[in-house]
Amino acid sequence: MARITAGIIGIGYIGTSQIEAINRLGYARVGAIMMRDAGRARAICEKTGIPKFYTDYRELLNDPEIQVIHNCTPNHLHYPINLETIAAGKHILSEKPLTLFSKESAELTRLAAERQVANGVNFINRHFPIIQHIKGMIDAGELGTIYAIHGAYLQDWLLYDTDYDWRVDPEMSGPSRAVGDIGSHWFDMAQYLLGSKISEVNADLATVIPIRKKTDAAGAVEEVAVHTEDFGTMMLHFENGVRGCVTVSQVSAGRKSEFSLEINGSKASVYWNQETPHSLWIGHRNQPNQTMTSRPNLLNERGKTVSILGSGYERWPEAQKNLIHSFYSTILEGAPPQYATFADAHQTMRVIDAVLASHQSRAWRKVGE
Repeated sequence: MARITAGIIGIGYIGTSQIEAINRLGYARVGAIMMRDAGRARAICEKTGIPKFYTDYRELLNDPEIQVIHNCTPNHLHYPINLETIAAGKHILSEKPLTLFSKESAELTRLAAERQVANGVNFINRHFPIIQHIKGMIDAGELGTIYAIHGAYLQDWLLYDTDYDWRVDPEMSGPSRAVGDIGSHWFDMAQYLLGSKISEVNADLATVIPIRKKTDAAGAVEEVAVHTEDFGTMMLHFENGVRGCVTVSQVSAGRKSEFSLEINGSKASVYWNQETPHSLWIGHRNQPNQTMTSRPNLLNERGKTVSILGSGYERWPEAQKNLIHSFYSTILEGAPPQYATFADAHQTMRVIDAVLASHQSRAWRKVGE
């Protein structure tokens, strides 16, 4: 018998991946899904064995069998659905960003704490075995005193002016696009690994394609003015004194989803790239550099906790499953969060606010001012 029964709201790429991940856990099940297209919802239920569907998320929230909600909708729906889920007393795992604006994320963070519901945000990259291994190295002092972190998140799916998606519309996506959509992953990872918040930013953003061509179902083309960023580079200060810099782009030809980071310390450096997620580069001054593969016999104890397959070739679907398992462990056993909580995601929203303010003022801006 399933120990957790989940409801999935929104069945796009993320919703579909979470259904698959939940089914692989072995102790949880998807009790219902919600999507507006009843025909598609029925077909998905028949294909996956999910017993029921709803076309209104409020009906799903009122289902007494559902213990936890997975909010896999577009950005503009995160806040209202998360808010009503908390009010219904159900646990909530939200897609990122938590909300469009930090005043909304602050409210959700407060309410989730008051109602004592488990709350998490789908920042998946924390949950690769190599990332947990890096966290263990840092905590054990193997890198020495850390002074810098730098990297990038590069994509090319919006390179052409004919590339259009709901994320280009600020009413649906929010005031930031590249930074909010993919930079938020990098901010969460950096703050998690360092155990320190970003305190100050200096940002330069660019809308590389100011006019995009939007094609409707009939084939008619509309030119749409774009005001959110395609590209950005940011310098960062952390509360613990570490310096950082990161570049984000959705217009870098050939880069499909290249999330990378390097951490430099007084004893050693490490480098990781999501496109080779099972591999870790470790840099030394007076001995040969190393390239490590995430096999269980090589991982430290922290890395082993999420190396379920044991093959050394875990990829994105395994990281998604690891995140959901960590979240459910909090619900079932009171395990401390290894995933990003609403409080963590609110901090990232505050960083995005500071990035936008810095770009507009052409100056350093403190997070939270």
